Amino acid sequence: MSDSSSSTTDRAADAPAIVARPFGPAAGKGLFVKALFVVNGLVCFVLVAAWIVFGSRGRNNSEDSKPFAKATDTTDEEDDDNGRPKKVIKIELKWPESGVADFEFTERSGKIIHKEDLVGHPWVVSFIFTHCAGPCFRVTSAMRRLQDEFFKDTDLRLVTITVDPERDNPAQLAKYANDFQASPERWLFLTDPNGLKDKIYPLINGSFLMPVQEATGKMRVEGHEFIHTNNILLVDERGVVQGKWNSIDDASFDQLRRELRKRLKKTQDESSPAEGSSKSE
Repeated sequence: MSDSSSSTTDRAADAPAIVARPFGPAAGKGLFVKALFVVNGLVCFVLVAAWIVFGSRGRNNSEDSKPFAKATDTTDEEDDDNGRPKKVIKIELKWPESGVADFEFTERSGKIIHKEDLVGHPWVVSFIFTHCAGPCFRVTSAMRRLQDEFFKDTDLRLVTITVDPERDNPAQLAKYANDFQASPERWLFLTDPNGLKDKIYPLINGSFLMPVQEATGKMRVEGHEFIHTNNILLVDERGVVQGKWNSIDDASFDQLRRELRKRLKKTQDESSPAEGSSKSE
C-alpha cells in the first residue's frame, strides 16, 4: 500500500550511527518469534486499514466525527510480472484540517504538555516504548538525526510518545532520552499521567491514523509486547498532519528530510520580511 506522503515500501535499513546505545532487553528471540511478530503486525495493519476505510464511510461530516482522520480506498489496474492486469487497492490517508486532537500528557521533566504548547512550531512525532527489543532504537535514532540536522537553524520540535505508559513513567523516559542526548527543551518525551493507554491509543489511531496494539497470549514476547508503526509524522504549525515517512527506511527518511528543509526554509523566508520591516521602523 502507498499514499501521497510516502511511495516507498517499508524495508529494513541500517541503523544510523549515533552516540546512543540500545535500551531494554537484547533483540533476537529466534526466527519463530520474529515470524509471529511480523505476522501479527501485518494483521494489525490490515485491521486498522479496514477500520479506517469502512468505518469512515459510516461517519458523517458533523463536528462530532472530528478529529478522526479520513481515508479513501481506490482501485487501480496494474500489470504483474506476467504482463497481466490486476486490481490493486490503495489507501489514501487524509488527515483532518481541524488538526490533531487536544491531549494532556506528562513530559519526562514532569511538566504537563498540551497540543497548544506545540502550536506555532512544526513538529515530528514518533511512537516507541523503552523496553523494546525491536525497531524502537532505530526509530529514535532517526529522530536524533533530525535533532542534529535541524535544531541549530530552525524552529523544529520533536515529540516521542510511548505506547507503554504503564512502565514508561517520566523517570524511565528521562533515562531513555538521556541515552540519545535528546534536547530537554525541544524534544519532548510524553506519557499518560496515570499510566493508562486509553488516551494515547485513541490519539494514535484517530488523529495520526497509525496502528498500535498490545500483544497478548502467545504473541506477547519480552521486548515485543507492543505492535506499533515505525512511521514518523510531520505536523505543521497549526497542528495539522502533513504526511508520514518510514523512519527505518533510508529512502523514505531522506524524503522527510527534503520535505522538512523545503517547509522550514519557506517558513523562514516568510518571516524574514516582517522581521526586516520591524527593524527598519
